[in-house]
Amino acid sequence: MKDFYFYVLIATLLFGIGSCEKSDSEIVDPAPYTVENENYTFHKNTGVYLNAQKNRSESYSHSFEIESVKRTGNIMQVNVVFPAGCTNNQFEIIWDGKIMESHPVQTRVFVKRMAEECVDSEEKERLALELDLDELIFKKGDDQLQNAVIIVSNASKKPNMENSDIPVSSN
Repeated sequence: MKDFYFYVLIATLLFGIGSCEKSDSEIVDPAPYTVENENYTFHKNTGVYLNAQKNRSESYSHSFEIESVKRTGNIMQVNVVFPAGCTNNQFEIIWDGKIMESHPVQTRVFVKRMAEECVDSEEKERLALELDLDELIFKKGDDQLQNAVIIVSNASKKPNMENSDIPVSSN
């Protein structure tokens, strides 16, 4: 009989611990901010980041390709290509504000595309998203970020798909 109560106690504890986890939408970033730019919106928000990380696919983000990423000093240029034929294309850059403890340190951003009123087209559009890292990521004054490798991830692709993540360093 003691074994039965022991197993009931363990099951209750495990259930209680599992039910305490917060969903991505419930996670509150202590210091979120949003910056509107000409051709993208930058979000520093842990909940939005975790949602992008968990749901990255063509159902989460309209499809596009990251052609290249180039970083010169504190300016990072993300060159994207996507199907033409939409009346409105908006991009989001999503960051959680975290630094991975590695050498060199790393951080990750997701690029997401939202499009409206699209018709099928074989034509492609190209766009350069120019991120001023001083304004967006370095504004907190964290010296580690200045030399961090920034991994740029395509939110329309699963992480195992070819060319979905591109690291770029300050060199």
